[in-house]
Amino acid sequence: MKTTFTRLLIAGVLAVAGWLSWSESQLAAEVADARQAVATFDYDDADSWLPRAALSDYLPGERRRLSDDIRIVKAGVAYWLGRYDAVTADTNQQAADADVLLATANAAFRLNQRDPGAGTAAAQRLDGVLQAYAAALKAAPRHVEAAYNYEFVARLRDAVARSQGKVAQPPVAGGPVMSGDLPGGATIHGSPGAPPPDAKTEELKTIAPMEYGDREAQPLPTPGGRRERKG
Repeated sequence: MKTTFTRLLIAGVLAVAGWLSWSESQLAAEVADARQAVATFDYDDADSWLPRAALSDYLPGERRRLSDDIRIVKAGVAYWLGRYDAVTADTNQQAADADVLLATANAAFRLNQRDPGAGTAAAQRLDGVLQAYAAALKAAPRHVEAAYNYEFVARLRDAVARSQGKVAQPPVAGGPVMSGDLPGGATIHGSPGAPPPDAKTEELKTIAPMEYGDREAQPLPTPGGRRERKG
């Protein structure tokens, strides 16, 4: 009887461990699919990405939680679509992950730029943005992007405070403009490329790979002569 109970207990423990591992792998697959969707500008299923606790969240060690990965991805989608209110509303300000806090700070800065101003009132609004970047730096003191943005906003805040009623910061648009299958303007991959402004169109050359048949028709390279060793 004791042996049977022990075996049943072991089987139950293994079943629970198997279910937890399966749940963890499913969440990891969802994170991978979400990141691929963001990279390819496929935002149709963004509303179905829901952060939830996973087994790895309770393991010791410093690592990013899978639930934070989902939150970062959703915040990134909302940010690049110009939905800054959604980023600041849905992101937990108490999160320890620096990228989550950075997404909130970036959205707060863009919201501030939608209603630019000058003088003391505008400078006070930028003080809140600075505090958001400071929270990201507190979570990750060596975060390069957060440090750069903090310095940028700090200098902008000083310029706005000295503007004395003149608008010192330009407004920005509220979202991307679709151009065919791709959004126009800056995206998560950076700014779109373009020819140099001073280059003439006829001077630009496009290099394309040769077709297979053309490559086969090329003469084989002749072996060079034996190189003499020096020294």
